[in-house]
Amino acid sequence: MISFLLTLKRLLTALFRSMKEPVFRSLLTTLAFILLSGTLFYKGVEDWTYLDAFYYAFSSLIPTSGNTGLVPQEDLSKWFTMIYLFVGMGVMAMVLIKVGLAVADFEKHEGNQTQRRKTF
Repeated sequence: MISFLLTLKRLLTALFRSMKEPVFRSLLTTLAFILLSGTLFYKGVEDWTYLDAFYYAFSSLIPTSGNTGLVPQEDLSKWFTMIYLFVGMGVMAMVLIKVGLAVADFEKHEGNQTQRRKTF
């Protein structure tokens, strides 16, 4: 449990630092609009609940997501999903890469501070 909490602390610190970068903020804003559009589309066309629609919109953009149990039935939804995934997965990949780089930078910065303390 302690390992999880330390990892969570590193992730949240890296995210906080990343929020200072305009590129990261714009990526998150774009991703939020993509998720909102997907949620509203699936709610309206497929008549899913907001939670199911958001769950499908979010989990389908994660590269390693599993079977959600939700499948678009309408032809319009299938076409929308193909375009949605093409656009959304690119934005999600960029966000995940930026988060990974932020965590790596945090680890590097934390390691440098540890080495400085050992030398004094």
